[in-house]
Amino acid sequence: MSVGIDPIDKLQLDVAFGKRFEKAWTVRADKRLLVIDDDVDHGSKFSDSEDDEPRALVVLNEKNKLIVLLAIDHQLIDNHPGGIADCAVFDENKIEFVEFKTNAYGNSEEAIRDTFDKACGQLKETLVVFKNQLLAVGVDLFQAMVVECRVVVAHRFPRATATKQDYCLQFASDTNGIELFFERQVCFV
Repeated sequence: MSVGIDPIDKLQLDVAFGKRFEKAWTVRADKRLLVIDDDVDHGSKFSDSEDDEPRALVVLNEKNKLIVLLAIDHQLIDNHPGGIADCAVFDENKIEFVEFKTNAYGNSEEAIRDTFDKACGQLKETLVVFKNQLLAVGVDLFQAMVVECRVVVAHRFPRATATKQDYCLQFASDTNGIELFFERQVCFV
């Protein structure tokens, strides 16, 4: 089966996830895209409003390639025990799983760690789910694409640079080298 969009067809996402996949994705080819997690629509989506930038993932797409946004939580997969990533943003070479924590707040080390623990757990669970779903249709996600994960927090959230570095190292160790990022911007080249 094919939907005619190379990044989707490469991973056979429509086959792996069936009917749930049909309404969970959208595609754009702009040089600069904003991705938000919309509380009203209960899912991730592209935004055309610059007012959304403080809570958005900024996707830079220098070559105007097709960029797919797959809304995972509440769209592709609903009520997953322990939680799951909000979305994935990808082209034919790289997939970026994203967990938004833009409503998180707190200045204590404990609050920061609680937020990062939950986000990392959701991203790890997403990797397992996608690995298993795609292997069932004969696709090895980690061979087919560069896989990265990203946590997006609000601008007001404490920087905690050393803590983020610790989480990046631990995440890579726990996931056989999958990189974790906290930057609010991702580039597709």
